[in-house]
Amino acid sequence: MSRLLGGVPKKKQISWFLILSSLSLILLIVTFYIPILYAIWFAFTDYDALSRPRFVGLFNFQKAFTDKVFWISFRNTLVYTLMVVPLTTVISFLIALALNENSAFSRIMRLFYLLPLVTSSVAIAFAWRWIYNPSYGILNTILGLFGVQPIRWLVSPNTALVSIAILGIWSSTSYYILIYLAGLQNIPEELYEAARIDGASGWQQLIHITVPLISPTTFFVIVTCFISALQVFDPVFLLTNGGPGYSTYTVTFYIYQNGFVWFRMGYGMAISWILLGLVMIITAVQFIAQKRWVHYYA
Repeated sequence: MSRLLGGVPKKKQISWFLILSSLSLILLIVTFYIPILYAIWFAFTDYDALSRPRFVGLFNFQKAFTDKVFWISFRNTLVYTLMVVPLTTVISFLIALALNENSAFSRIMRLFYLLPLVTSSVAIAFAWRWIYNPSYGILNTILGLFGVQPIRWLVSPNTALVSIAILGIWSSTSYYILIYLAGLQNIPEELYEAARIDGASGWQQLIHITVPLISPTTFFVIVTCFISALQVFDPVFLLTNGGPGYSTYTVTFYIYQNGFVWFRMGYGMAISWILLGLVMIITAVQFIAQKRWVHYYA
């Protein structure tokens, strides 16, 4: 009967499910777990991608903790993260708050703010390279109207990392605006109506209703933004290539340099596992701390 109706017998459904599940598992093992095992092994070897790996134990990890460039990269990564995460979180929330209206203007502005999400990171980097140009860049042109002398944004050690951070804030804000808008629209309107009836001002509604009930979204934004900032690579590679000097070296950029420029694969793998440990520690601390300030609406 099932054949006449175009259906598939239950036994065949189960067999197809098992086949597809097995293929998915094999694909996951080949593309994910096996590379991870190789990455663990290479971290304990001296490997240049040309000759056979030579086991060196913990030497790569010991070298990292005495490597001056690694610590410069580590410091730059933390400074970048501490600049990007708080500003991205606050700016995204404020813009989402302003766009959380059912009007034609708000819908148009949402489209405008979401454009970076569908734009190539390479195109964005080249656009910002033009913006930062010390001779004819639009940023220095605007500052010149106020009497500010041209700033060498990407070629000065004092401003290069800040310039990368500004680009990071701008490019990541769009995604988090979308996340905040979803969170704001899930807050029941009845709570605001009850607060207005009780005489609560707009500021009081923001502090006592919006901020506490949006805290799960804020927690998600902070965690994901931290993880993304600690792995910053694209703007460094495309705008400064780590320079001037080591002023914009980040941990991921140093991993790339070791692995694919200097062919010190083993050392690069060891640094990548150190970065993974840092990300896991910071994420774990955030999950422990969130119990004190994240409020879930039941």
